[in-house]
Amino acid sequence: MKKRANNTEVTELQSEQNKKKERKGKKRKKTPVIICVIIVVVLAISAFSCGNGAEAAALVTTTTATRGAIQESISTSGTVSSEQQAVIFAEVGGKLAMVNVAAGDAVKAGDVLIGYDMKAAEDALKQATLQQSKSSAGYEAAMSDNSKNQAKLSEANRNLKVLEQQLTDWKANLKNLQEELSEYQREKNNDLAGENYELGEESAALQKQMLTLDKTSAEYAALQIRLQEISDDISYNQYIQQSIGTSDYVIDLEKQIAQVQEEIADFEKYKAEMEGQKTSSENTVLDSYDKEQYAADKELAAMSYQTAQADYDTAKQGVVAEFDGIVMECSAVQGATVTEGMQLLTIADSRNVKISFNASKHDVEKLEVGQQAKITISGNTYEGTVSKINRMATVNSSNTPMVGVEVHIGNPDDKIILGLDAKLEIYTGKSDNALLIPVECINADKEGDFLYVVENGIVVRKPIVCGISSDTHTEVLEGITEEDQIIVSSLTGFEEGMAVTVMPEQ
Repeated sequence: MKKRANNTEVTELQSEQNKKKERKGKKRKKTPVIICVIIVVVLAISAFSCGNGAEAAALVTTTTATRGAIQESISTSGTVSSEQQAVIFAEVGGKLAMVNVAAGDAVKAGDVLIGYDMKAAEDALKQATLQQSKSSAGYEAAMSDNSKNQAKLSEANRNLKVLEQQLTDWKANLKNLQEELSEYQREKNNDLAGENYELGEESAALQKQMLTLDKTSAEYAALQIRLQEISDDISYNQYIQQSIGTSDYVIDLEKQIAQVQEEIADFEKYKAEMEGQKTSSENTVLDSYDKEQYAADKELAAMSYQTAQADYDTAKQGVVAEFDGIVMECSAVQGATVTEGMQLLTIADSRNVKISFNASKHDVEKLEVGQQAKITISGNTYEGTVSKINRMATVNSSNTPMVGVEVHIGNPDDKIILGLDAKLEIYTGKSDNALLIPVECINADKEGDFLYVVENGIVVRKPIVCGISSDTHTEVLEGITEEDQIIVSSLTGFEEGMAVTVMPEQ
């Protein structure tokens, strides 16, 4: 018989051929005592059968499926690496006064990794400060003769900006009030019209009903009273419709609208005054070319000062680690002069760490992003989560397609060393109330998985659908019940349709 063993805890380097061999060879171990008991029973049955001149039935051990929890996992190994690396470039040029790290060093966020010689930065900042003072003095001197008109222009510009916003707000308020009034009138008219429509429908129905009644009956009289009530309601609603415009609410809204319109007119008038002041001021100040030239000189000096100040602050701070990590590469040398943009360091983040490994196509079928994992690195255990499964396979040295997988470490610590090997156990499936059978009971052929069971003393083949598996048991989704007598083994051999003698498994 062809047996299928569990293949969930294999490494990515095992080939398909090795897996098939494992399926054929995996058997449940039996103790010597049980084997001796079976042999004795076999001999006894054989002796009895021979003594009676009958052919001996094959002796088989059986078991039944049980309910229980099962956990499926994949065991493999991978390499520790960082999920993020930062290449640090020189933000400013200058001479390096000190380099405090080398490749392989662990750093903490806030550590000063590289320091600058500050003399050149101090000289540049002093020169930029003097140039800014000179430019500012020249600009103020050129503007002094026109300060009054410039003040008026500034006032006009400032007030016009405020007026524009105020006019926008007041106009928006006016629009809201007008829409509120229209909406109120529309809703009231619609409500009353709808109510009158319903009353008219009721009146027509009552009149139709009255045609079938005796005019002297009490019911006819009651309907006449209801018709009069409906007529009165319709008349009242029509009166309300005509008087909507004279309601206190409408009158109040119309007053508010009038007040807002007056405010808008005042703002428009003041805006016109400010626009006139702006026009007159612009004609008496320096022309635009002169103003642009003075302003440009002043702005350039300010920008040069800001750049010099920023460079000074950056150089004074030095190169600082932004996160906890490991220095992977350091090209900076103490005493060397660097230029802005030159590469200095490469740091791998030690707070966000992953395990990378290659999975076979059989394991990839079971892997999903989000699955939990147990990670062992240098004897220390960590929690992990499958964070990435590549969408493209690569061929390894054995010409076997493999898929790259990453597992995020959820609780890294200072004991983790990048580049080391790590052991992984990824939990790919779990069932708490599964129908379970021993893995050695399962057979497989081109048609799929099946079991041999005993029914009325005869061997019967039953196809099954398997779920997840552990080292010892497999979940059965379809094909058997807990009452089926499943054949585990036989010392004498058997085949479908053969009569057998059952010995329940110990």
